[in-house]
Amino acid sequence: MGAGLAGVTTAWYLAKEGHEVAVLDREPEVAAAASYANTGIIAASRAFPWTAGEIGRTLRRSALRADFELSLWGLQHLFLRTGGSYRRVLEAKARLVRYSQQELHALVAEIGFKGFRNGVLYLYRDAEALDEAWERSAAMRERGFTVERCERAQLAQHEPALDVSRLAGALYAPVDEFADSAAFCRELAARCRALGVAFYLENEIQSIEPLDTSIREVVTRKGRMRGDAYVCALGVMDRRLREQLGIHVPVYPVTGYSATLPLLKPAPHLALIDEARGVALAPQGEQLRVTGGAEFAGYNVSHEPQDFAPLYDSVKQLLPGAVDYSRARVRACQRPMTPETTPRFGTGRYHNLWFNIGLGHMGFAMAAGAGRVTAEMVCGRTPPIDLEGLRIRRH
Repeated sequence: MGAGLAGVTTAWYLAKEGHEVAVLDREPEVAAAASYANTGIIAASRAFPWTAGEIGRTLRRSALRADFELSLWGLQHLFLRTGGSYRRVLEAKARLVRYSQQELHALVAEIGFKGFRNGVLYLYRDAEALDEAWERSAAMRERGFTVERCERAQLAQHEPALDVSRLAGALYAPVDEFADSAAFCRELAARCRALGVAFYLENEIQSIEPLDTSIREVVTRKGRMRGDAYVCALGVMDRRLREQLGIHVPVYPVTGYSATLPLLKPAPHLALIDEARGVALAPQGEQLRVTGGAEFAGYNVSHEPQDFAPLYDSVKQLLPGAVDYSRARVRACQRPMTPETTPRFGTGRYHNLWFNIGLGHMGFAMAAGAGRVTAEMVCGRTPPIDLEGLRIRRH
């Protein structure tokens, strides 16, 4: 269930094991929702939990909407601001991201996908923020992730296209990567089809039919599907469906905005993240993909022109004259986030229903590892990494 990065990678590993696999999704195309219009940055060195002040302020503003589900999400999230909880979540997240990057490299080599590039610059506009970021990155450096500090004078050496006049410096992660996540997902889906995987698209899941402690069949808009085992790799799910599937985990949509802009100048060599503005930029062929925003707007995916102004401001300041704004393609996208900002795996109420959910803002960074973990569990084997802090809580 789900034809995004989580679902397609899981399908691939299960098909490689010899299983007969069917993939269901409500969208008309593979990777058409959260896996589609992101920057494709695999920010492995930035696997921090979301506990920053800006997220807290956003939650407090959003709480005015009296959304019970959001209030529950927010209370659980704010609880994680304690030091012990933060460290446990960081350890779990870093463990999965490290494993997933290894699995992704092996998968990319196996299918021959050519779109990956290395190098991400995390940009800071004042010296104090740069100092704080460098101190914070020590936790990732201690866990084996490569992060280098760059003062402003060094930035042009890494990225000649960058206007550094407003910057104090950056952190450079040479082994963080970027690619077109939708193109990768669709290439992998094509390889899945060659292994016999069937994709049933425009086929929304309406309910499940349980039988005691197992799932008997899934009811979709186009009919019923029956199998021996089921994997929920859905992104944003409404509360009713989550409750029917038998899980506690609140996966809430965190809304961001995406613009794809034709390049008028040579593309930057590296991906860029404007940390002060929360805006990410990455070249994708002859286009620049720009994303940003973290809003708690419920399940609404509408957008207004002003939603993209912060994105365009960052581009104008960092890469002046680089893109054609008149031909921008824009959309709102929803990241399926848990309060801990970590995904969840395992079984819940039903013994033949496995979960691979909540990959959120690091879906591309986690997808390969998450797919492998899920496939191993479906096959009855011990997960390849410790899932402490990453398991479904049962009713």
